[in-house]
Amino acid sequence: MKSVTYLAALSAIALIAACSENHDHAGHAEHTNDAPAAVEAVAAPSQVQDGISVQNAWVRPTVGEQDATGGYLTITSQEPLALVGVASPAAEISEVHEMKMDGDIMRMRMAERIELKAGEPLELKPGGYHLMLMSLTAPIQAGQEVELSLLFEKPDGSRIEMPVKAVAGQNAAGGGHHDQDGHGDHKH
Repeated sequence: MKSVTYLAALSAIALIAACSENHDHAGHAEHTNDAPAAVEAVAAPSQVQDGISVQNAWVRPTVGEQDATGGYLTITSQEPLALVGVASPAAEISEVHEMKMDGDIMRMRMAERIELKAGEPLELKPGGYHLMLMSLTAPIQAGQEVELSLLFEKPDGSRIEMPVKAVAGQNAAGGGHHDQDGHGDHKH
């Protein structure tokens, strides 16, 4: 048991050391891992429903005992709406998060809603808005398909639930090394 605790502590120290000194590491270094270098660039094909298009949906594979990871995608809607939630059978807790600078510290907070303008793509990416999958039900392996359910709200208050499939690996459209994704001052 001591060796497992010791290895977990060493892993956490290594993750924190690998990050920029300008980050606030308030307990969420576990989802800062990049996909292993051998992972090929992947992204799910475009998915369309009710005038909403989701492209380049991907999540980071997990490493070791990591129990949280980030999800990324691009959403374009034909009409104004708001992204108000996410769910996934891969995680007990799924949230939409925002990364932004607070002075010289990068902080992460849950975003209650993200407004989408008609015809303007919204990119959820490392270092900005992104999806957080926490308390994972199992490790996420490179190449694995991860089911997501995005929840949108129209201006009239009606809601659209859109199933999306994301692929675990680095995004073909970006997703380079570290990209300051997902850790910091995590508030619920």
